[in-house]
Amino acid sequence: MATITAQTLLDRNNWATTDIHATAVTALTRVEYLIDDAIDYINGEAGTTISNMGGGGAGSKTVTVTAAQAPIVRALAALLVRAYLDKGPNVGIGGLGVTAIISDPQYKLHMMMIMQGINRLRGRSFVRT
Repeated sequence: MATITAQTLLDRNNWATTDIHATAVTALTRVEYLIDDAIDYINGEAGTTISNMGGGGAGSKTVTVTAAQAPIVRALAALLVRAYLDKGPNVGIGGLGVTAIISDPQYKLHMMMIMQGINRLRGRSFVRT
């Protein structure tokens, strides 16, 4: 079993609450929403019943997942946070294009982990060629 919090997700990815452009509690709450979004997506795709975050007030919620679920939840939540950070609080692309994001090695690795993990949680096995 693994416990995931907004702060541990930020710490694992070397992000600070100030990167979210909000007060600490508001930043952690925004990350909690993104973790819940990741969980909802995984539940919908894999047919799992992972609970959303709970057990605390805004900025201090947790979710406990299995060892098999943890890397997929963390990877998808990290991509959602990264998309939020790249977008920023204001909508604007600047010099960043879709090609730059898709060709990013971290994006490719996370997407591979997420897709393989969702298939594994569905109970399907496959051989990568």
